[in-house]
Amino acid sequence: MTDLPKLLKERQLHSRIFVGFAILLLLVSRPEQRGVWFNQTSIWFGYMLVIIGAFGRVYCSTFIGGRKNDVVVREGPFSIVRNPLYVFSFIAVVGIGIESKMLSILTALVAVFALYYPRVVAKEEAFLKHKFGDTYDAYLREVPRWWPNFSLWSEPEQVDAKPVFLRKTAMDAAIFFLPLPCFVIIGKLQGAQILPVWLTLP
Repeated sequence: MTDLPKLLKERQLHSRIFVGFAILLLLVSRPEQRGVWFNQTSIWFGYMLVIIGAFGRVYCSTFIGGRKNDVVVREGPFSIVRNPLYVFSFIAVVGIGIESKMLSILTALVAVFALYYPRVVAKEEAFLKHKFGDTYDAYLREVPRWWPNFSLWSEPEQVDAKPVFLRKTAMDAAIFFLPLPCFVIIGKLQGAQILPVWLTLP
């Protein structure tokens, strides 16, 4: 049985490889020309989703930070959905796709997430089921994997949060805010003909 830290490292490596290819594509692509209203709406709506996703991940870490290998956490966001960190990541990824103003990029991001992360979650759940047995089996039966059931919400009066995990999660979540300024810079460089434009994407 593969341990959880190894699964997490594999996920991080695959994510970095995908991001690298995405950056290369964006450097030589631009969105179809649309009106100012569309562009501004896309930027602000996408940015709002990124904020929700990033801060949602930090909030989740107050409940799970440093305890995932030790106990089945069923408090806060983990009481209504089994994978709230991935749910919030998905929200942020959708926001980034909208910020790009390219439906093709948004579709690609959603497709990659939908195809890749269910396999990652299945492996993590197999590990946790092997480790925690009946306790985790009950969690699997009672709490949905992806779509939150808000009627299950349970929140303790206090949690024993670890600052080091909050800091690491906040630093990881900050990455979601980088694409927007990158889109702006790439657009400026393409407009100045410093970067080539090989593709115009819808």
